[in-house]
Amino acid sequence: MATTRQQQQILIVGSGWAGSTLCSKLATSKYAITVISPSPTTPYTPLLASAACGLYDFSLVETPVRHENSLIKFIQGKVRTIDFEKKTCRCRPFFNGLEDERFEVSYDIIILAPGCLNQTFGTPGVVENACFVRNVADAMLIRQRIADCFEKASLPGRTEEQQRDLLHFVIVGGGPTGIELSAELCDLFDNSFAKVYPHLKAKPTIAIHDVAPNILSVFDAKLQDYALSSFTKRGVQVVTNSHIKRVDADSITTAEHGRIPTGLVIWATGNRCTRLVESLPVQLTPRLPRILTDSFLRVYGKDEQILPDAYALGDAADIKGGSLPTTAEVACQKAEHLARMLRKGVEGPFKYEQKAVVAYLGQRDGVIAGDEDGLTGRRAWMAWRSKNFWWTRSWRQKVLIVVAWILDWLVGRGIAPV
Repeated sequence: MATTRQQQQILIVGSGWAGSTLCSKLATSKYAITVISPSPTTPYTPLLASAACGLYDFSLVETPVRHENSLIKFIQGKVRTIDFEKKTCRCRPFFNGLEDERFEVSYDIIILAPGCLNQTFGTPGVVENACFVRNVADAMLIRQRIADCFEKASLPGRTEEQQRDLLHFVIVGGGPTGIELSAELCDLFDNSFAKVYPHLKAKPTIAIHDVAPNILSVFDAKLQDYALSSFTKRGVQVVTNSHIKRVDADSITTAEHGRIPTGLVIWATGNRCTRLVESLPVQLTPRLPRILTDSFLRVYGKDEQILPDAYALGDAADIKGGSLPTTAEVACQKAEHLARMLRKGVEGPFKYEQKAVVAYLGQRDGVIAGDEDGLTGRRAWMAWRSKNFWWTRSWRQKVLIVVAWILDWLVGRGIAPV
């Protein structure tokens, strides 16, 4: 891609919410933008649970970094080291068979948004036996594993106990992701799968395990109680203060209840930093190591001095004295703020605008935190559906999202159509 003398070279490390939002907001007439990431797509993480359970086609819950009319350069690779003085990155391709190749990328401005990885807390068997919910590949695996459980339970000769063990689904994590996964599974089992597998009706069970004393910790106690009551009515077991000791192919073991047979474990809790973040000569936050920035999103070096032309945002970064959660909303707002600063050439402190947090509970029920009335029920479900619509970036995807809702109502989910 040809660049003009007036264009500065911006290197964006990562293609998640922060990196993707920056790409859409920065002016390519002013900057020559390069994105380097292991993934050529950006997943719409709030929609992954719905896609895993058949509500949406997988093409609707991610968007490619490359676009027909985009002037952005993309490199599918991983940054290994960064020399902030020379303004160069040492990188490698992210392809099997090319692990030993190395190349350098120079920049004028670098924006670090490499995201986080799954945190297993060192629990034996999680990586080998559990599913995660971080990208489309994860959602595809969950969908396949769900179908496998039902087909195994349908094999001739299965006892009642074997069927119930295979159809016991464990969700680890009582945050919005774990709660929405449980809700989507509940809808799938009570509706589409009840018709497709009538011989297994009423046998699937769902259990949410969380080490915390309450689910949905970002919600107030009243809404937590409402969510717990809603799940209890539909037979979803909520196990708080649960300490999982190991995950096997057909069970989990907890300190409180011992071995629990299960057909599928979905690990929807915890973040840990990437190797890149750990290795950088920058200040990191103490618990979950995240790149420390000032309120202008500029990176602090080891000596507490601001590094030249280096910014960080997304899950991998946090503001000194103003810690924020690792959510898509925070990442998007930071990216929009940084894009405005770079476009206008004027720096200003970032101020986070707290928006309502919505969690779906299944059967057209939900809760909203941050709303003065504490919305629950169908209105909260409608707000959740609206957020689904607006998370997508293209009008093509928005139209197809609505089509998916209509098809779900008319003929059932794609995972089990009528």
